[in-house]
Amino acid sequence: MKKSTVVVIIGVFIILTAFLGMSEELMYKKQKYFNTASELLEQMKDKPLVGSKDNGEITQTNDLKECFSERKRLTDLNFYYGKIDIKRIYDLNDKQKKSILNEYEILRNNFSKRHPITIEEPIRLNVDAYHYMYTGQGKLKYNDPQKITIDLVLVDEGEGLVIDYIKEYNTDRFDEEGNADA
Repeated sequence: MKKSTVVVIIGVFIILTAFLGMSEELMYKKQKYFNTASELLEQMKDKPLVGSKDNGEITQTNDLKECFSERKRLTDLNFYYGKIDIKRIYDLNDKQKKSILNEYEILRNNFSKRHPITIEEPIRLNVDAYHYMYTGQGKLKYNDPQKITIDLVLVDEGEGLVIDYIKEYNTDRFDEEGNADA
């Protein structure tokens, strides 16, 4: 085969792959519009965040997908818990908010396709996070909870508030005000 034929075949393959990857049908379409952080957090609170099909395939529930940005829904939610019980929402000071937003901006600068953001809201939560295991026949069993602290950045990209950044910490690392131990 000529080089030009090989190049054309590879080019067609790449273009077809790109079109298949951009299929709107494969990505979950949001149904709810969250105006406040408390509305969004209530969506996740004490509800199953994953489910299993009869064949054992583990999937995120629609309740969970409603909470995440388009970018997170397209890639990896990076949220591996069966359910969470929110114990505390920290009242962050300006320094803490700025620190979380700075980490988010560093990550966001790596994105190739960024939507304009009208709101950025950092949140720190103390939660009991439940891991899960598949027990068969479409059933999940939750393990004992793990106490963790989670930093979130909620953004509005035109779909209402959604989570676009998650960072987990061992809860022991924070004091009562949510300050990191030195």
